[in-house]
Amino acid sequence: MTESNPAASEQVAGTSAPVRAATPSIKRRLACLPYEGLILLALLLIFTFPFAGMKGAAESGRMHAVLQIYFCFVAGAYFLVFWLRSGQTLAMKTWRVKVCDANAQQLTFKRAVIKLVISALFYVPACVGLVLFFFPARIHPAETAWLFLPLVATVLWAWFDADRQFLHDRLSGTRIIEAKI
Repeated sequence: MTESNPAASEQVAGTSAPVRAATPSIKRRLACLPYEGLILLALLLIFTFPFAGMKGAAESGRMHAVLQIYFCFVAGAYFLVFWLRSGQTLAMKTWRVKVCDANAQQLTFKRAVIKLVISALFYVPACVGLVLFFFPARIHPAETAWLFLPLVATVLWAWFDADRQFLHDRLSGTRIIEAKI
């Protein structure tokens, strides 16, 4: 059986050697990001309600730090719960992509946490840059552009990677594959 995609996968009949799972296009995986961001933003807004009555108390100081840690916990819990349950967040289900380990197996808790931390190193600066871009009085947009370098690096890596995987997936020992419908 010959495949046009070198990363395509299925068990070849009559052999014991599995072929790698199909990797979605880079364009499709990048299209998933804004959708994921909107879902995460909605989730964070919902989980902000306990802080709603503080009337500015969380704008600076200790409560601001508590709120930031709380946001990180909520976002991390969202990804970990979905990755460990089905390998797909809500946005990943829509775009029919799935995260798994390098052997196309369900992620373990340890592997999911590693992926979460390493992914954050690539995506969080871009998220901060996106927010700061809309507030040019705080920081010049040209300075904000530097925050997008980790995201650009991981996308450029995927173009040259043999399996078209992002750099953060390589570093965390995970893969993004096509999800079966």
